[in-house]
Amino acid sequence: MSKTKAQKAEQIEALAEKLTTQKAAVLAEFSGLSMEELTGWRREIRTQGASLQVTKNTLLTKAAEQVGIKNLNVDKVGRQLALATGSDEVTLAKLISKFAKSSGNKVKIYSGLIDKQLTTADVIMQLASLPSREELLAKLVGSMASPISGFVRVLNGPLQGFYNVVKAMQEKSI
Repeated sequence: MSKTKAQKAEQIEALAEKLTTQKAAVLAEFSGLSMEELTGWRREIRTQGASLQVTKNTLLTKAAEQVGIKNLNVDKVGRQLALATGSDEVTLAKLISKFAKSSGNKVKIYSGLIDKQLTTADVIMQLASLPSREELLAKLVGSMASPISGFVRVLNGPLQGFYNVVKAMQEKSI
């Protein structure tokens, strides 16, 4: 059943709102996915604070034009796109690339939007290869703790030496 113009206009408005309120969006072409796979993908993306929507190319193009994104050309893609949006571009790129790799040739990343700027699939894949926020924080804490632990070892050196001398004297007297 086809949608009326009012329904399409409503959907364009919703897409335009997503494109303006979210920091990042990834456009992916999919073909041959089962509904179960698509639902699993949606569920996993939702747990990370992002969303996934399947939309027609023409509606997405009109929504992009409405918010000022002019060069979104999705004519080469199939009839429908998966639009994933979220507030963290690195996490979103990791999720989409992980799903693209695990699904074989069924999902292909087409392009993306970061802060309303059109990017290529290569940029999305580079973002996906970056370490996560948690990994970066762990590295930062490790590098901050390293000088402190070295300082503690230096301070502990004379005490350890004194302990060894006392222990050797005690063993000698026994």
